[in-house]
Amino acid sequence: MKKKLITALMLSTVVLTAGAPLAAVEADTTDSKIAQQDSKIASAKSEAAKAQSQVDAIQSQVSTLKSKQSSMTKKVNELMAQQKEQSQQIQKLSKSIKERNTALEAQARSAQTDGSATSYMSAILDSKSLTDAIQKMTAMATVAGANKSMIEQQQADQKDIQNKLADNQKKYAEATRLQQELDSQADELATQEAALKVAQLDYQATVATEEGKKQDLLNQKAAAEKAAQKAAEAQKAAAEKSVVVQQEQAVKNNTAAGPSAPATNGTGGNNNTSTPTPTPVPTPTPTPDPVKPVSPAGKNPYPAGQCTAFVWDYFGGKIPTYMGNAGDWVAYANSGPAAGTIAVFPPGNQGAGGVGHVAVVLSVSGSKMTVIEGNFNGGWGTTRECSTAGVSFIRP
Repeated sequence: MKKKLITALMLSTVVLTAGAPLAAVEADTTDSKIAQQDSKIASAKSEAAKAQSQVDAIQSQVSTLKSKQSSMTKKVNELMAQQKEQSQQIQKLSKSIKERNTALEAQARSAQTDGSATSYMSAILDSKSLTDAIQKMTAMATVAGANKSMIEQQQADQKDIQNKLADNQKKYAEATRLQQELDSQADELATQEAALKVAQLDYQATVATEEGKKQDLLNQKAAAEKAAQKAAEAQKAAAEKSVVVQQEQAVKNNTAAGPSAPATNGTGGNNNTSTPTPTPVPTPTPTPDPVKPVSPAGKNPYPAGQCTAFVWDYFGGKIPTYMGNAGDWVAYANSGPAAGTIAVFPPGNQGAGGVGHVAVVLSVSGSKMTVIEGNFNGGWGTTRECSTAGVSFIRP
């Protein structure tokens, strides 16, 4: 009986300790996976920090560019203001030239119809005295001097207009170049910043995913430990119950068979282990590619049905807003005759009205060109061949 009791106690000890190695092995495996996830998280965070550093550097460049853009935009505005002022001066000079031309033409017609030269000589010969003759000659010289001064002023104003037009063309070309440079730099830096931002978000998503996997492993570990504890408790209870049953059975057998009865060796136990179902690992959501913003189309700033409105529509609104009537666009002339330029016809040139006319050049051959235009002889989008003589051209 003593041997049976010892056997039962040894069996219970084995049963009670059977679940421990399984729980320990599972815990060790989960801890190893958690350590691996910690390494991945640290690596992902390091890469994310590098990406953030690159984004910061690009942001600094963007700030510098914006400051430069502000300065260059101010310069462009100053150039445009100077152009506008010079255009106004050109208009005033043109008006003065026109008025003086009218006066000179009137004097010429008067001289031709009234015989002014003969009248002047008669007036001198009919003088009552030498003093009277000298006074008349002085008055005639004053009139002649005024006419000469008027002609010289005409020539000076015309030369001033040519100088201002040339200066306007230089200012417009410089403003256009600066604006194109700004647009190019802004687009390049915006692209770089967007690409780095995508990389940073990708790294952050990686960190979040790895941290999520670690949390899943921690949850699995906790579930495994809890299951192991329950299994150990169940095994302990079953072992204790088995010891009692075996002790009772041994007593019964000893009583029935006597001291020499062979011992009956019985075993019992419950090696119940459960493996927790792993939690699904979430799949990271891919970061979408950056989309470059598209500016909305602008509204035509020119009166509907006019030649200026047609030119603006022809270029899809992708031209500067030129000030004034069609003829006033001469202030922005910056090119010779070429396909793709805007032809500016002064008033009266080849059928242009009193405010001038503009059209788009389709082709040029020698001194001839083919244009497409609106509001010319009632047409819209019509083409015709005309001369380049007296026409100015704008490269938008």
